[in-house]
Amino acid sequence: MLFFTFSGICCCLAQPVKTIDTVNGKKDAVSTTPKFKKDSLSAKENPSVRLYPNPAKNKAEIEIKGFEAGYVKIQLINNAGKLLLEEKRLVVSGNEVIIFMFSEKPGLYFLLLKQGKIMVKSKLVIQ
Repeated sequence: MLFFTFSGICCCLAQPVKTIDTVNGKKDAVSTTPKFKKDSLSAKENPSVRLYPNPAKNKAEIEIKGFEAGYVKIQLINNAGKLLLEEKRLVVSGNEVIIFMFSEKPGLYFLLLKQGKIMVKSKLVIQ
């Protein structure tokens, strides 16, 4: 009995999906794969970084979105490309605010956030 029920379900799922051509009004057996709605949770958000305040004096809040749970490497790089400061921070969820402290001279800097293959760069002005 269970075999017949299961085989009946499989046969129904294996049937081609009938589509209607809205222009000509014809019914067609075009696609054999079922159409599913996209799950909003499965759509991955692009990684982004927002710094505030910018310009900053000795600390900045880094709002990250689209990262995964785990460690994020934060690097502060000067205008000449020299690495000045590097920290590893634990991110519980992919969308968080990180408080980043520094004591650098006024000028233009770059903040680089890395996590696996993800790398996001942002400009930071220090007053």
